[in-house]
Amino acid sequence: MRRLITVSGLVLLLATTAMAQATAQDARSKDSITQGEFAQMVMDIALGYEEATPDAETALEKLQGWGIAPTTWEANAPLTHRQLSDLLAQVGIEYLPAKPDAPVSGSFVQTLLWRETGKLRDYMAKRLGHGFSANHVLDAGVDRAVSPSDFD
Repeated sequence: MRRLITVSGLVLLLATTAMAQATAQDARSKDSITQGEFAQMVMDIALGYEEATPDAETALEKLQGWGIAPTTWEANAPLTHRQLSDLLAQVGIEYLPAKPDAPVSGSFVQTLLWRETGKLRDYMAKRLGHGFSANHVLDAGVDRAVSPSDFD
């Protein structure tokens, strides 16, 4: 009788664990974002986009046109930690994911973008030749600040 109770308890424990893992997986995938949604976040947070944020497809096309996002990305494809890491590396942000193939949550990306806004804006200022950078004037080869007193 004890063996039957022990086996029943083990089966119940395994079933409960499997359901909890499935629920956690569903919650994780519901919170994950697409590559297009990532592009929208970059435009809102890192670039200080002042106009209405474009739809996911348009935002991704802009980032691809600027050479930030790979041309192989698709607006509706899920964003993985490996893809995020690769994109951030080209901007100069080091991010080493523990689970590279796992989907990225929106809250994680939002936090990371807010933390690294300065580096992203510097990168955009260098890439596009303008923007909100603290040091893009020096990066462009100007060796000193220009003062109105220098003009005739």
